[in-house]
Amino acid sequence: MNVQLHLGDCLDYMRSMPDKSVDAVITDPPYGINKEGWDSSFPDYLITEGFRLSDFMAVIPGIWSLGRYISLMEDKYLWTIAGHKGGAMSNGAVGFNKWQPVVVGGKTKKRIGSDAFDFSPSDIGHVIYHSCQKPLEFMKWVISKTTSEGDTILDPFMGSGTTGVACVQTGRNFIGVEIDPTYYKIAEKRIAEAQLQLRLPLEAEIERLTAHSDIERQDDKWIPEVK
Repeated sequence: MNVQLHLGDCLDYMRSMPDKSVDAVITDPPYGINKEGWDSSFPDYLITEGFRLSDFMAVIPGIWSLGRYISLMEDKYLWTIAGHKGGAMSNGAVGFNKWQPVVVGGKTKKRIGSDAFDFSPSDIGHVIYHSCQKPLEFMKWVISKTTSEGDTILDPFMGSGTTGVACVQTGRNFIGVEIDPTYYKIAEKRIAEAQLQLRLPLEAEIERLTAHSDIERQDDKWIPEVK
């Protein structure tokens, strides 16, 4: 499993990548609604560059940008899958928002099956790294539903690294880009810890097998007969 992380502007990095160099672009981009400093502009280039790099995209647009991303995908738009936020209380234009859409487009390798995933806002965990952080289990669901083990996933708006952690835990290669140094360091640490957690059981099993092999070799040693 390979992980590549890059600190810098994602458009510059995406333009440096060859055509069709990743299996999927899965990302949670800025919404362009001035919610916070990182959300001041809408990345119009994302869909064009994303489909140049991959035949499949899954974009988490927020409610406000949902229609815009569907329009930008044009005839490549496939469907909108979603996370259902059971206990959510964020206020929308006409009521409380209880779903998190994911716009999918391009070519899929497999049937998605159920197009909804139930989660609670508390599933994000005790530590909130980013104001728009998504639950890890939700991102694992999106990745597992839309890609295959061993695929390479690009997230050009990596943020605090949840997509990267989900890729590590589901056996996908990951390329992440983040422009904010603070979030980049958080993502780097979280993804490294996820990789370590995967290695620990494997290293323990290798040690167990090595020790067992050493015992067998000792049992096989020739012991001279004592007369």
